[in-house]
Amino acid sequence: MSANPTLRTRVARFIESAPFQRTIVGLIVLNAVVLGLETYPSIVRAVGDVLEAINTAILVVFIVELALRLFVHRLAFFRDAWNVFDFVVIALVPAWQGSTILRVLRLLRVLRLLSAVKAMRLVVNALGASIPGILSIGSLLVMVVYVFALSSTTLFAEGAPELFGDLWLSTSSLFRILVADGWGDVVAPLAAREGWVWAYFMSFTIVTTFIVLNLFVAVTVDAMTRARSEEAEEAGEVAEVAAEESTVVAQMQAMREQMDRMEATLAELRGR
Repeated sequence: MSANPTLRTRVARFIESAPFQRTIVGLIVLNAVVLGLETYPSIVRAVGDVLEAINTAILVVFIVELALRLFVHRLAFFRDAWNVFDFVVIALVPAWQGSTILRVLRLLRVLRLLSAVKAMRLVVNALGASIPGILSIGSLLVMVVYVFALSSTTLFAEGAPELFGDLWLSTSSLFRILVADGWGDVVAPLAAREGWVWAYFMSFTIVTTFIVLNLFVAVTVDAMTRARSEEAEEAGEVAEVAAEESTVVAQMQAMREQMDRMEATLAELRGR
């Protein structure tokens, strides 16, 4: 019974070591390259069997890695969302080419880079934390576009019915302007007849692109900053606990040495 904790500790150290993690990341990248090569019919005809063998070998390594992590963490493995993601991608997505859908699902294994690379995990976690703010800003953007769509329909429906004839056409035209695609064929013809049209659509662009969309960036950056701060605090707490454990171990060793010296002294006194 005492050998299991020791074995689990050794396995945990092995799978958490930097060389093992780098190997897994390298295999994920190699798997992505192999899946990309399989999209070329000429390459598949030439070395299709080799690519499939490499793909199968990589999948076997992933399954072994998943089994080791399950052995170390037991049921606690499923408390981490990233572990659940790896489990779904590796264990629940079939690797054989039985159908087109299953072959497409194999591509999800490439997304394991999100869980294997710490920096990517931080970005995804930050994006998840920023969702409430993004939804609020998105609601603001929808409201601004809706107001401009209503006013644009009222102002330009007669002059350009194919662009602003109704609410949907106005929204589509404004979206093209939002992504800087419609200035030539949407704004320019109207501005040629009415000079103030430039100021109207420039105000729309300033409000949506330069203000609202930049708020998305601000919210995301703030979430990433908070995620990094929390990660640094957790790392500091772990380091503090490790330092305390080292101090306790050192104190216990010192006490043990003192007891050994006391026993030696008593033994000498008894000999006299």
